[in-house]
Amino acid sequence: MMPVTILYAGVLGLMSVVLANLVLYARVRPGQPEWRGDATMRVQANFVENVPLALIVMFAVEQTGVGGLVIHLFGSTLVVLRVLHVWGLDRAPGANVNYPRLIGAQGTFLLMSVMSVTAVYQFLKSG
Repeated sequence: MMPVTILYAGVLGLMSVVLANLVLYARVRPGQPEWRGDATMRVQANFVENVPLALIVMFAVEQTGVGGLVIHLFGSTLVVLRVLHVWGLDRAPGANVNYPRLIGAQGTFLLMSVMSVTAVYQFLKSG
């Protein structure tokens, strides 16, 4: 049976390619506000810093036998949070006044924490 995590790895892999292209576009496009290029690179860097680990933890949790519904919940939430983070890119220069970007980043950290606690719990439960 195909792991559910592979669906989210594919979707998020495509998002990574889009973000990399946005960074390229921000670097070569003249006339943008100064903060725009920095924000684009920061959003892409945050994605690259967090999404691979989130997928690894999600896959590990899936391999412990946690049901597909839970993995879909983790995966779809991760996608929505990352989309919010990207969507916030166009809103304002900083995360302090940029709620979509802030919710996307902090929500990802919370989700990674929940998935990590689930992984530890599953390990201890198997004891």
